[in-house]
This record gives sequence, C-alpha cells and structure tokens, in this order.
Amino acid sequence: THYKVLQAIADAVRIWNDETDLSHLRIWGYRNVWYRFDLAEADLIIPVTLNSMAIIQSTFMNCYLSQRDASFPSFELDGPFCDLSQKIWVEQHQDLQLMLGRDYWYQNKNPHLRAVHGAVYLKEMDVETFLTVARKLKDSMEGSTLSP
Repeated sequence: THYKVLQAIADAVRIWNDETDLSHLRIWGYRNVWYRFDLAEADLIIPVTLNSMAIIQSTFMNCYLSQRDASFPSFELDGPFCDLSQKIWVEQHQDLQLMLGRDYWYQNKNPHLRAVHGAVYLKEMDVETFLTVARKLKDSMEGSTLSP
C-alpha cells in the first residue's frame, strides 16, 4: 500500500512539475517499518514524547483498523504497526543518546527535550530528488526502464 501511494504521489508531482515551477517545493520523506533512514541520511529529526506515543497508539487502534490487524505483520513484531513504529522511534532516540550523550536529554533546559523518549527521522528532498528516489524504487520493484 505504501509503495502504491508513493508512486501515485510521484506521478501527481511529475504532472504538476510539467505545469508549474516547483523549484521551491520540498518533500519530506518518512520511512519507518518497511525501510528506515539511517541517522546519517536524516535531514530532520522529530522528537517524540510519551504523550505523543500515546496519541499515536490511540489513533492507530481506533482509526486505522487495517493497520491494527494487518495480515502481513513485520518479522520484527507480530502485532499492531503502531507498536513497531514506537519501538523503532525508541531505538532511533537511543542512537541519538549515544551520539549526544544522555545528559543532553536529561539535563536539557528545554522541558520538551527532557521528555523525549523517541525520534522520527525524515529526509527533505527537492522535486527532482524525490522523483529519482521514487523511480529507482519502481525500477527495483517492477523492472521499469522509464526515465523520470
């Protein structure tokens, strides 16, 4: 499903790009369960608190029933995708703790950063980079030889 949505968005951006100057547009790429950004690839890091995790848990369990009882769970966790997402966010925060030191988080002047228990990695891309990434993924999945 995520792959098909990515390709639909890429097709829409291609059409839009033919009609409009999109040099100002930036697209945030988010990867989590099926593929992850390494810390070195992330341009943006979103800190996640326990409160945010509770909200995501509630949203998944009450609004995204297909994700709660997915018929193709990850090899890492047989359960709701939100549980796996949160596990990944915690691991990503642990990577940041290793790099910055625990005191950065626990003794930070910013109360929000002191409350962080997870991190979401994002990658910011211009239109051409996004279309290239989508095309490479399509080529690897479908063997397509069309140019972006």
